Amino acid sequence: MRSLFWKMFFGAWITAVVMVVAAIYITHFGEFGDPRHEERMEGPALFREVVHNMRRTRRHGPEHFQHWLERQPKKVQKQVFAIDQQGRELLDRTLPQSMAPLLTSLNYRNRESHMLVDKKPTVGFFLPLRGGDSLRVVLIAGHSKEGLLLRFLWRNFWPMLLLSMLASGAACYWLARYLSRPLDQLRAATRRVAAGELDYRVAPSLHSRSDELAELARDFDSMTAQLQESMAEQRRLIKDVSHELRSPLARLQVALGIARQKQVQGLDTELDKIGKAADYLEDIIADVLSLPVASQDRRPLDDVVEINSLVAALLEDLKGEAQEKNLRFELAPGVGEFLVATRGSSLTAALENILRNAIKYSPAGGNVTVEIDRPDGNCCIRVIDSGSGVADDELQAIFRPFYRTDSARTRESGGFGLGLAIAQRTILHHGGSIGATNLPAAGLCVEIQLPLLEITD
Repeated sequence: MRSLFWKMFFGAWITAVVMVVAAIYITHFGEFGDPRHEERMEGPALFREVVHNMRRTRRHGPEHFQHWLERQPKKVQKQVFAIDQQGRELLDRTLPQSMAPLLTSLNYRNRESHMLVDKKPTVGFFLPLRGGDSLRVVLIAGHSKEGLLLRFLWRNFWPMLLLSMLASGAACYWLARYLSRPLDQLRAATRRVAAGELDYRVAPSLHSRSDELAELARDFDSMTAQLQESMAEQRRLIKDVSHELRSPLARLQVALGIARQKQVQGLDTELDKIGKAADYLEDIIADVLSLPVASQDRRPLDDVVEINSLVAALLEDLKGEAQEKNLRFELAPGVGEFLVATRGSSLTAALENILRNAIKYSPAGGNVTVEIDRPDGNCCIRVIDSGSGVADDELQAIFRPFYRTDSARTRESGGFGLGLAIAQRTILHHGGSIGATNLPAAGLCVEIQLPLLEITD
């Protein structure tokens, strides 16, 4: 029972049923204790039988009542007592102490009295006899108040239960729905805001309420508005940074063009490397700055790339860096075509970041393995290095911007901790997922899942 609605509903419902039963108890408590209500007395036939034998006792004496009482079952004997003028009980039984006030109140002037004996409704009779004798007869009419109440509840259990459940169930359902509906709206609003709809507001749908939940909705809208403003400021900052980064890069490319025109002998190879690095930097800056800040700003994936060919081309480009550390590339391509929707060179840059990390963190003479597979209709790319791996509690943190692992890896590789963060945002923008695990026989395994395109005629 995880739903708040059902917790409130059943909690209030059970409480209401208990309250109904308690109300019935309080309402009828006094009535059950009144022995003059013959319909509340247990055994009206016994009452009539006692009165009948009292009349015959007037003519035949107390021996008749004693003889009749001796012939009754024990259950009746526990309810009927007879005391002669000398205070002796006809069957020589011990009288309850709580019966003494009732016996004292019976006399020639008060021939009938009603009291409680051991919390049970009891009626006493004073019976004058011939010769000046008298007999006092006490009849315990039934059970105690609590016993009578339980008998009443038991005999009327199902009608009472049905009526109380119907009445309280309807009231509790309305109460639970009234309390849980704004929470459902807040939950839906949270999901929409998490999906990127920062302009969504929940307070207008709760304008008719003035309780704590309405205040919570207004606070939620205030938080969303502040978040929307912060995201807008972040987008403006990104545009400013874009301008500041592209301006010196443009001047660098102009200077590189001038240097090439001078045709200095022996510098063509170096200038080509500088030009390639500048072009690569231009592509990376363009792709990073064009990544969406919010989901509604995402640009469409308007291009298609074949993963086997892309990974093979990247490994060919990185062969020089691998040879410097005497590393070997092992590629296990997938069978058939693996077509994935993309935009520009964003996916290329993400995969290149992951491959460069595998080269950096693999020791000299190690291996970098790339496996491509098609499980569950998705494209799965695994990049496995031969390094020492990452601590298990840092496997999720390495995808956070500017996060770096222990100092040993930092001193060895340097960097600002942006490569995997950029790769994660790129993969998520492509509708995929990325994660990292440690392999016992190797190093760190970075696994990428991308949705495949189905091209039909």
